[in-house]
Amino acid sequence: MPFEIVEESLDVARDDAIAVLDATRQHAVDRSRFQWLYCDNPDGPAVLWAIRKTETGEMAGFTVALPRRMLVDGQLRHAWNGADFSILPRFRTLGLALKLRRAAKNGVDDQRVDFLYAHPNEKMAVIHAKVGHSPIGEMVRYAKVLRTAPYIQRKVGNNVLATVGGAMLDPLLRIAGAETRHRAKCNTSLMDITNIDERFDKLFANAAPARGVIGVRDSRYLRWRYAENPLETAQVIIAEENGQLCGYLVMTTQQDMGLIKDLFPMDRPEVARDLLATAIRQGRKQGLNSLSFTMLCSNPLVSSLVKFGFRQRSGLSQMYGYAPESSELRATLLDVNAWWLTVGDRDV
Repeated sequence: MPFEIVEESLDVARDDAIAVLDATRQHAVDRSRFQWLYCDNPDGPAVLWAIRKTETGEMAGFTVALPRRMLVDGQLRHAWNGADFSILPRFRTLGLALKLRRAAKNGVDDQRVDFLYAHPNEKMAVIHAKVGHSPIGEMVRYAKVLRTAPYIQRKVGNNVLATVGGAMLDPLLRIAGAETRHRAKCNTSLMDITNIDERFDKLFANAAPARGVIGVRDSRYLRWRYAENPLETAQVIIAEENGQLCGYLVMTTQQDMGLIKDLFPMDRPEVARDLLATAIRQGRKQGLNSLSFTMLCSNPLVSSLVKFGFRQRSGLSQMYGYAPESSELRATLLDVNAWWLTVGDRDV
């Protein structure tokens, strides 16, 4: 059965793409996600490649690349962040998957962007490797327990024992926690996330690392990624020195778990630790069971997380990247230690 790979406008592909996502995801995908993620990205609209039956035009699957402004050694570059890759079950073959995945690689080779990066699941990692994408490093998840009763309940299956055990253990956790003894060097506070403004532009301009690879975190990107996101509600904790913004932490919640999405800057541990201590206290105040943070394994924030009692958990995945062999950026892009990357830089 012949198929063709075609790059399509978002308006043309919208309904078919949403239908494919609905058929291949455990949760419903609506138009608001499509509009926000694919169309409203301040770095540019998504690029979409579809697999269609040649005779009927039926969409068998598609993938998208999300434009992302990046700094590489302090210079502005343009990348694609590999996102949704979905093929209807009855059409899933290695050949079609390779052709679809190769479309984005060809775009990089044609110099439409400087490079791409992606976070495929285990099955898709094989496809990335076969088309020539290179593994960069592992994404690691660190978590800290805030309330013990849910975990005791899971182990013993007894609500009474879990409640009593939690009442005894939780105060000990708070007393023993590094956040209790931590002496802040900055003023930290919760800020309405809709108030992200030019202060964040100035912070990124002044604090972005001069070496390595980092996604641009200016106010327009942060507002889109977190304040305008229809999929989750985020809160932001800010740190200030002498009345000036010097750092922030973004966190969402999911089923009584706090998920830290981003923390900036990543190379000022005194600021990072003030923000983490505040996030832990805020999580307890909100009755969250745990806090977790996923990032590339080389991220310097790992040491601050460990200091505050976060422990590495399961859920590792591989990050892949691609730049042509002729690219002057290739060596830097494939060096895991060059990346300043958190889960907030991934696809959604």
